[in-house]
Amino acid sequence: MFDFFQPTHPFGGQTLRLVAESQQGGGDVFDIARTCRDIEEGDKEGWERSWVSLAERTEKKAKDALSNGHKATARQHFYSANQYWRMSDVFLTMEDNAKKTERFIKSQENFRAAAALNDPKMEVITVRCGDEEYDGYFCHPVNPKPGKWPAVFLIGGADAFAEEIFFSGRQILERGWALLLVDTPGRGSSSYVKGIPTRYDYEVPSSASIDYLVSRPEVDADRIGLIGISMAGYYAPRAAAFDDRIKALIGWCGCYSMLDDLYIFCEHLRPTLQRLLGGVSDEVAREMLIPFTMEGVAQNITCPTLITHGAEDRLMDVEGAKRLFDEISSTDKTLKIYDDPKAGGVIHCSHDYWGENVPYMLDWMEDRL
Repeated sequence: MFDFFQPTHPFGGQTLRLVAESQQGGGDVFDIARTCRDIEEGDKEGWERSWVSLAERTEKKAKDALSNGHKATARQHFYSANQYWRMSDVFLTMEDNAKKTERFIKSQENFRAAAALNDPKMEVITVRCGDEEYDGYFCHPVNPKPGKWPAVFLIGGADAFAEEIFFSGRQILERGWALLLVDTPGRGSSSYVKGIPTRYDYEVPSSASIDYLVSRPEVDADRIGLIGISMAGYYAPRAAAFDDRIKALIGWCGCYSMLDDLYIFCEHLRPTLQRLLGGVSDEVAREMLIPFTMEGVAQNITCPTLITHGAEDRLMDVEGAKRLFDEISSTDKTLKIYDDPKAGGVIHCSHDYWGENVPYMLDWMEDRL
């Protein structure tokens, strides 16, 4: 057993992330706790074996419920199984790429089985960007107001699939806003299935995703928000600096330099970033990450901007969030640093504080869209 409430090991950090998402239907917290009880800290084979077992059992429950006509139960189990398959692959290395792809496909299959049963409607969509195509989802809002819908494009971080960050953004739908999730370069199916590496100029795939949003007749093109979670605290600000169709920006973590604030700052993230860059060596990764910076770019962000970050974040340097904030030109900008361990929120993405941080961020955006 390992501590996931105050994590000091990557096992704990990944589990707390799942626990946070379970609050929005992305797993069952008691199944998660029972699974963790049998895993010893650092035992990666035990980790993989335990999560695969839970994923298989949960997927079977979903299929049995569906065959018996219990669609609501099936949907919840499919959503959970999607998450447990994802958990089984998070510590696999580049040498295990075939297995990672297999696990991703299992995760995606379960999510799409749930999405087909979802109400309101969730559409499987494709975004074209030059010669590339990205898979994603256009999620219809819950009880939208009459007229066109506000919409939010939510970008996930380093190893986040579109199928996972749905649970990070589910409360967006309850505000009556549409939600766009896209596996942009280096993420989800773009990485695991199509071999599309990440890129420093994330304004390009992000702009293509915004193009998709404004093409939807239901969407109000003057009310589009952008949220980037974790490493997308670089991707989303980069996009907002080049696209004035974005009317409000939230960095759910902030990143100024991916080389300094992630790669050098957090040693255990280096293999993940090497994989996202196309499976490169440490030396090559350091060179490739140099242009992943907001230097000379941040000042172009003029839309309302909120950045939230934990003061004790072990994955992304809080100093990068501060530097990014300082250089943003918007006259309506807020930096929220959670720095009280007793209250919560001081860790990466404030996973232990979602009950406070997520409503705070969405209230802020609601006041501006």
